[in-house]
Amino acid sequence: MKMKYFIIGALIAITASSCVKEYDGLLENPNYPSLSSADPDLYLNDVQLGFKDFYSDASDQGALLTRQETLFGITYYNAFTPSSFDNEWSKAYTAVFKSTDAMIGPATEAGLTTHLGIAKTLKAYTLITLVDYFGNIPYSEALKGAENTTPALDDAATVYATAIALLDEAITDFATAPKKAPANDLFYAGNRTKWTTAAKTIKLKALMSTRLVDATAKDKIAALITENDLIDTEAEDFTFKFGTRAVSPDSRHPKFASDYTGAGAGNTMGTYLMWSLYAEKSMIDPRIRFYLYRQSLDIVAALPNVVDRQFTVPCLFRNSPYAAGVPHCMVGKAYLGRDHGNGEGSPPDGLLRTVFGVYPAAGAFDADQGKNRADATVANGRGAGIFPIWMSSFTEFLKAEAALTLGTTGNVNTLVESGIRKSFAKVFGFATAVGVPVPEAFAPSQDTQDDYVDIVTNSLTAATTADAKLNIVMKEYYLAAFGNGIETFNNYRRTGKPSNMQPMLDASNAGSFIRSFFYPAAVANLNPNVSQKTTTTVKVFWDNNPDNFIN
Repeated sequence: MKMKYFIIGALIAITASSCVKEYDGLLENPNYPSLSSADPDLYLNDVQLGFKDFYSDASDQGALLTRQETLFGITYYNAFTPSSFDNEWSKAYTAVFKSTDAMIGPATEAGLTTHLGIAKTLKAYTLITLVDYFGNIPYSEALKGAENTTPALDDAATVYATAIALLDEAITDFATAPKKAPANDLFYAGNRTKWTTAAKTIKLKALMSTRLVDATAKDKIAALITENDLIDTEAEDFTFKFGTRAVSPDSRHPKFASDYTGAGAGNTMGTYLMWSLYAEKSMIDPRIRFYLYRQSLDIVAALPNVVDRQFTVPCLFRNSPYAAGVPHCMVGKAYLGRDHGNGEGSPPDGLLRTVFGVYPAAGAFDADQGKNRADATVANGRGAGIFPIWMSSFTEFLKAEAALTLGTTGNVNTLVESGIRKSFAKVFGFATAVGVPVPEAFAPSQDTQDDYVDIVTNSLTAATTADAKLNIVMKEYYLAAFGNGIETFNNYRRTGKPSNMQPMLDASNAGSFIRSFFYPAAVANLNPNVSQKTTTTVKVFWDNNPDNFIN
């Protein structure tokens, strides 16, 4: 009897074993698909979403350093920890780079040229930004898996050249009609013409960064300007568009999500930005009500309930260390923020501080409501904002910089006026685009817009040196770039403009401005071929400006 069961059991085992062997070759772990079954659309989704997250982190860091928002560290050295960069590094290498490289084979085989062009463009932008922020980075030995888990650093200039070559490849890809369009192009809906223009504009941006150290950059820049296929219309703006979904996943603009939900605002605006908009010129910048929303119109009355007892003197009444009439914390009528490098603890002012407005975060338009940003009677765009990665106005200001510093074609006054008006058009039209009403009494009139332009162009005409003119150009670029910290950070290191940037609150002990960031902790701690920097004053390859020429 036992022998009978043994024979039956053995037959079952043999049969099962043969079935396993027969079907082994058909099994595939869905978490690790082979290249033959890889879906380029899924890879492209990963590239685009990873790029969005990478841009978000990098932009935030640049915005803090260029006073769009408040840098709370009291010294530059301690303003960011190495772990601050782990997420964006991971998004760059695992989402953007790895997914792009994995997609290239199957996309090429399938003739998906638009997929290829998009992925290469986003990879190039990411490479450029990593170099802008960190200098030398791993690249040629990276992404080899177990073959090389400790990739060495590549020369930053070489990586930049590689990125520019990728942009050229992308332009070629876009010139070839694909066998199938992407299922989900989150930027230009598969429009190859607009992607080509974006790739050429990113190339111009990269070349302008290298103009200080590359004698051949001028001719390349001039050629792109002459070709005139750059982002110069609102329809070509390079933006990432957010939705209004609050959960699973949260598709809203991150500034909206942190400022318009919870017990109070999560971001703190920089007083330099607010002063620049409200008080620097002889008129208030007409974009201020679109950029910023005030939750109260009487901060002074609210102060007894706001100022933490740890402050010996309420911040509102301290004297500014850098410009007469520019107080700490509050500018003008109730624009409440913090100064650059104010490391004191935050008072409970989350229901009073100024928050992101309707542009670009799709918050509320400031029509003197003076109400909590989450008040049900205050209309907002529900977070359907944008990341302004590259706007048509940026191109005009960059061409003005090139005209002043390299002698390329273009009238500086005309270019700056064009940049301002394009910024106005985008910002003023954005409220309508996201469904936020602008009362007629608060809508900037044509006369108001013209007055602002006249102030700037008259200043340009009156400026007697190219350096003074450049300062005006870069200040207008700075104001138009609200919501983009990458360009303001690069511009500041490249040109030293705007020249009146607010110093750190404790300027004598703040140390030197950050010229490049620490390597991420996850890299420096685990890769023996990447030595952590001992200082943040190490310049990236294109930055040959003097030490301490910016603060």
